[in-house]
Amino acid sequence: MDSLSSTERRQLELQGWLLLPGVLTAEALAPMHAAWERLTAALPNEGANTNWGPGLDTEPAFSICRTEPRVLAALGVLLDDDVHVRRLHGRSPPRGHGRQGLHVDWSSPTPPERQILANAFWVLDDMARDNGATRIVPGSHRWARMPRGPCAQPQGHHPGERVLEARAGDVIVFSSHLWHAGACNESGRRRRVVLAQFGRRELASMNEEYG
Repeated sequence: MDSLSSTERRQLELQGWLLLPGVLTAEALAPMHAAWERLTAALPNEGANTNWGPGLDTEPAFSICRTEPRVLAALGVLLDDDVHVRRLHGRSPPRGHGRQGLHVDWSSPTPPERQILANAFWVLDDMARDNGATRIVPGSHRWARMPRGPCAQPQGHHPGERVLEARAGDVIVFSSHLWHAGACNESGRRRRVVLAQFGRRELASMNEEYG
């Protein structure tokens, strides 16, 4: 965790999320974009009206999503350095899609001192309010409860929610137990994101998929 400041570590602990700007340069993004296009061209009808994105676990262009030191350090704050990759997949909501209800990526509440899963969202295109930026409720990973009622419905809101805007090349790290959701891509501008999920080693023996 030496690559993170004390302020960054405290934000992860108390708010459950951290934006790491400029992790990837334009040159580093280029092979990711090319691989994404190749994969989606092979399945042209798969994501026409959904939040679909390609599976990326075996793609060499995305190997950095498993190994980048500063991202792993941030994940380590949430998972007590017990950080093991579970899966990589893409998401790119088309115009008019992407809105989700607030949710978590685990099946039950967890104590704040023992988070089980954490996410790193690798932003491949600029992400803003008009193209489906991720919504979060800062600090909700410490509440040990699940989203219920209107806020868990796609059109619902939480009074404490925040929209995370980011630039291509940024990475957003957050607890999978943080209340979060995608927003609607109203503009139709591309919003490709690599969702890299990490968990504690104990999850390797579990068969159930989360997230």
